[in-house]
Amino acid sequence: MAKVKLLLEETKDIFLYSTEVENLFIGEFLPEAPGDYVKAYLFCLMYAKFGQTVDPRKFCLKMGLSKDEVEEAWIYWESRGLVKRIKTVNENNEEEASLVFLSPLESLYGHGTADDEAETAGTEAGDEAPDAESGDDFPLYMSIDDMDFDDEVNDRLTDKKLRALYEKFQMMTGRTVSRQETSKIEDGIKVYGIEPEIFDFAIDYCADLEKYSVDYIFKVALRWTEEGCRTAEDAKKLLEKHSLRNSWYRQVFKALGWSRLPAPADREIMDRWFDEMKCPIGEVLDACNAAAGIREPNLRYVNKVLENRRAEKGGINTRAENNAPAPAAAAKTEEASPVSRKVLADYYEYIRTTDENEQKARIGEVMLKVPEMKKLFEEESRLNGRMLSLRPGGDLDSRQRLRTERIEIEERKKQLLAENGFPAGYLNRKYRCDICKDTGYTDEGMVCSCCRQRAAEAYDWHTNKEKA
Repeated sequence: MAKVKLLLEETKDIFLYSTEVENLFIGEFLPEAPGDYVKAYLFCLMYAKFGQTVDPRKFCLKMGLSKDEVEEAWIYWESRGLVKRIKTVNENNEEEASLVFLSPLESLYGHGTADDEAETAGTEAGDEAPDAESGDDFPLYMSIDDMDFDDEVNDRLTDKKLRALYEKFQMMTGRTVSRQETSKIEDGIKVYGIEPEIFDFAIDYCADLEKYSVDYIFKVALRWTEEGCRTAEDAKKLLEKHSLRNSWYRQVFKALGWSRLPAPADREIMDRWFDEMKCPIGEVLDACNAAAGIREPNLRYVNKVLENRRAEKGGINTRAENNAPAPAAAAKTEEASPVSRKVLADYYEYIRTTDENEQKARIGEVMLKVPEMKKLFEEESRLNGRMLSLRPGGDLDSRQRLRTERIEIEERKKQLLAENGFPAGYLNRKYRCDICKDTGYTDEGMVCSCCRQRAAEAYDWHTNKEKA
């Protein structure tokens, strides 16, 4: 029996078949590649798999791309090591172009086998390697030192800081930098006002995150700039603050039983606790535990808990701070007061104690200068003791006699003050309000009219005390 030769029928319609794409291409090359470049690559890869040629004009029409856009696509994929363009001359002395698709696996992890074969194929055909400086085929990627752009770009490369950024980005990515990427970096520095030091630090920061896209790096550097960072040290401090703050956000959400990420409005509420109200994280989490007991815990409930506790501890009255109306049942003075009742009461006690100490200091000064004054104070103290010992309603004559003696002592004090150059009333208590005697309440038990002024003073007093 004769041997049988086995043949496959020649493929007639390639669209009835499938084209395999390596997963490495999808995972490593696809995410960063422009969409039109991917479209051109996959379409031509399909034709290459079946050994067919492509009419450049029809290809451009089908893909909706211009000739220049297609040329840039092949320059891009060649720079990534996935294609190799080879020019040859046929027997009719006509130039022909070939596009060799290389394996993504070989491109990333190989030792140059695919490139060596492509070079060999070109050499055997008698063709030299394409000259990047000849014709209209200008490479999209090349080394920093070999760049030959227009005059504007040449001027740009004289800027040492920009050049250093290009080189650093190139070292980070492990490939040559593109014109699109250099333009993005330059725009960041010259148009958006990003400091070169900030962009430099952003490159390192993004590399640690395994983010190598120039767009990603640009956005990070721009965000730092918008938040006031001008140096790498500024950016480091901002990162430390954000890292700590993000940790607090997570703790708050965990305490409330939430697994979602904080929205901008959530962060604004929480930032107020930490920045304006100066609440420690422990106090915030304690308030969250109180809110966790309600049916639908929310940040506004936690905020109200913190405000109430702050007022109870003598903090600033947050309703007045926010210009929000107090409940109708609240006292008049509380509505107008920038402080809580406790702070106001503490301040009244503070000014009474201060005035009392000042009076004692004046008495000591006078007794030191006028020895007779000391004897008068001692006699007055004995008279007060004797008057207190009298029974209520009894011995009216004795009570009247003691009152007369006390009046005489007061008159003698005034005489001695005048003789020694002290003003009248120098030894008396000096109240800031003679109506309430610095208690905040009149003799009838009504809130004194001085409370409004004392509240404004109490605000400054309490704020300065907290800072001390």
